[in-house]
Amino acid sequence: MPLTKRLVEPIEVSREKIPAGIKNELEFVTNSTLANVILQLSSLSRHAEDLFGEIHSEAASLVQRSSSLQNRIDRLGVKVTQLDSSAEEVAIVDIGQKKQFRSANLQDDRVVSRGTLPNAMLDVYEACDMPPPLNMLNPYR
Repeated sequence: MPLTKRLVEPIEVSREKIPAGIKNELEFVTNSTLANVILQLSSLSRHAEDLFGEIHSEAASLVQRSSSLQNRIDRLGVKVTQLDSSAEEVAIVDIGQKKQFRSANLQDDRVVSRGTLPNAMLDVYEACDMPPPLNMLNPYR
């Protein structure tokens, strides 16, 4: 079952029951349809703002990561130009005694967490029913 991330509401713009006692049915339908279209445009505008905000934050993250990567490439290029393979001879015994390489880059370990949820998914999550209190059944296991 697909999970809807953004839902533009109201879905049915013109489907509304006409109350009894309305003198001009066409005017009622026109006014209610116009009001629902305005609500739909408002919902669409909110989703568009949220979507562009997500794109902006992803682009900013991409710029930061690419500039960090460019800095690493530049530093590595300087180190490579300083190396002279003919001047240094490395014995196989010395390779085992050297300190092993350990990266200083931190790995993102909270990729799927409450803080990384997009606002649209957080709204859907908060609109859901609470899970049943299954921990109350533990004594009967």
